[in-house]
Amino acid sequence: MPEFDIDDCWNRIGERADKKIRCQRLTELSLCRNCPHFIAAARLLLDRPLPDEYQAQLTEEYEQPIVRPSKHGKTTFVFRAGYEWLGLRASLINEVVNMGPIHSIPHKSSRIFRGIVNVRGRLEICVSVGGVLRLEPASQPPRAASPERLVVVVKGGRSVVFPVSEVLGPVQYEQDDILPLPITISGSKAVYTKGILHYDGKEIGLLDDVLLFRILIRNLA
Repeated sequence: MPEFDIDDCWNRIGERADKKIRCQRLTELSLCRNCPHFIAAARLLLDRPLPDEYQAQLTEEYEQPIVRPSKHGKTTFVFRAGYEWLGLRASLINEVVNMGPIHSIPHKSSRIFRGIVNVRGRLEICVSVGGVLRLEPASQPPRAASPERLVVVVKGGRSVVFPVSEVLGPVQYEQDDILPLPITISGSKAVYTKGILHYDGKEIGLLDDVLLFRILIRNLA
């Protein structure tokens, strides 16, 4: 996979920099996200080809026969999106960072693709898990034990970021703890949820990460 040399000037001379070294174009543009260079850098990130190892992993996963896994301990990363508690395979979670501004991309942002976020100086693609599941936003958010966060997920060498309303963290469970989906769950939520886990009084929908990443990558193409 070719390397992309991106001049991240927004970290050095952007609107948060000292006025003495701030980019002169900000006088006209006000914000870095309005600059053609920032937009071009974001598009370069979006247009980069899939890593060879990610394509190879997808091919290997799709070619595997469906087998019933044996009983062994598993760990899921639990978070809340709107009103819904969800779980994603914990090994996919790279880091959890404080919520920051999400910069939309003109003519590109959608229900699933939210835009670009700055994570420790890196431009990362921001998506919406709630958008994939078609979850209704919480009009009156539940009282949260933790603030909104950004979760950085890495699968097959490719990373995406998604915002969450609340983080519970890693939860261990056994395969036999997974319950089938109730008949009241339908639509996109039923497609991307492989089972229900009851924990600490919460009903957690365990997400199918293979199907989830497939739709995310399709929407970023």
